[in-house]
Amino acid sequence: MSPILRERALMALVMIASFVGVLAAPIAASAASVPPALQKIIEGAKKEGSLNLEYGGGILGTSQGAQVAAAGIEKMFGVKLNVTYTPGPSFAPMAARLYTEKQADQKASTDVYYGTAVQIVPYLKLGLFRQVPWTTLYPGRITSKIVEGGGRALRIATGLPGVIYNKRVAPEFGKVETMADLLKPEYKGKLYTEPYLAGFDVLVANNIWGYEKTATYVRKLSKQIGGLLRCGEPDRIASGEVPALALDCTGTDENLPKYHNVLALKILRDAAMRRYDYLSIPVNAAHPDAGILFALYLSSPEGQKDVLLDLFGNTLDSYPGTPTHAKVAALQREGYKFRDVTIRWWSAQKNIQSNLKKLIKIITQR
Repeated sequence: MSPILRERALMALVMIASFVGVLAAPIAASAASVPPALQKIIEGAKKEGSLNLEYGGGILGTSQGAQVAAAGIEKMFGVKLNVTYTPGPSFAPMAARLYTEKQADQKASTDVYYGTAVQIVPYLKLGLFRQVPWTTLYPGRITSKIVEGGGRALRIATGLPGVIYNKRVAPEFGKVETMADLLKPEYKGKLYTEPYLAGFDVLVANNIWGYEKTATYVRKLSKQIGGLLRCGEPDRIASGEVPALALDCTGTDENLPKYHNVLALKILRDAAMRRYDYLSIPVNAAHPDAGILFALYLSSPEGQKDVLLDLFGNTLDSYPGTPTHAKVAALQREGYKFRDVTIRWWSAQKNIQSNLKKLIKIITQR
């Protein structure tokens, strides 16, 4: 067996063993002594009796994930909730709607907001999200590293953007190592990119590539690609219509059971990044305590497995024992260095959005 195959086999065994281990461990709410702060949330959620969820794009398994979470919350906390899921808009429009509702003194459309640092940062100073003592509510599991924005954002999943490709139709993309490799003649016309240039917001940052280098690359890429494809359309890659997409938004589609045998992800060494997704509770949530229990359940080993992994294809690498943790660790052993797109990192950047808009114009008007 080659060293690479041995490494992959070992990683698979570690992933399985780790998940079995964490699932066997007790969780905070089922322990004999429930933290007083958590008990207060549990009692509040029982009085609320309901949980409204709204997000789109296959997030957290959508309606199926909501029902799995409802059962998980009842088992974990002894709270039976009437959970409703409504398909919603993408991250930015959803955040804007929540802020409009807050300004109008209306209840939030959703009790839990799902987004990234890109959308959350602008609203932190506007007071849109509730401060929650997450580490106190789930001690030993949720650490201060996982909580950001002064308690207003809880890490829930890790995106690993890269080249998502059909390994039957275009296995050659498994050989690429860097962004420059994507410009090689043999890949011309086979590679698609995302119209909003997912992942390029990090590259265009002043302390990464900067605007000029990124713009030069995007101009070359615009002549190389076969077309544009939005993230969230893995079926077109799985069918072979689109051989490969770079950069994919999260790199999670290959983890879903329906795509195991057809899709693969290649993370590029000079564009390796960990993009964190967060859960936040709107200050005007109709059922804030129920929303908090939802976030706590998704943070548990069961929630990470039954909803995040099985229905969304993702987990949080901050938790030892998750497949994403094992994958990141294996790549780091190979010398990969990840740029972490956290709330703190994004807050410190300047001109990313304006420069990204100029890059988008280049790629969409090719």
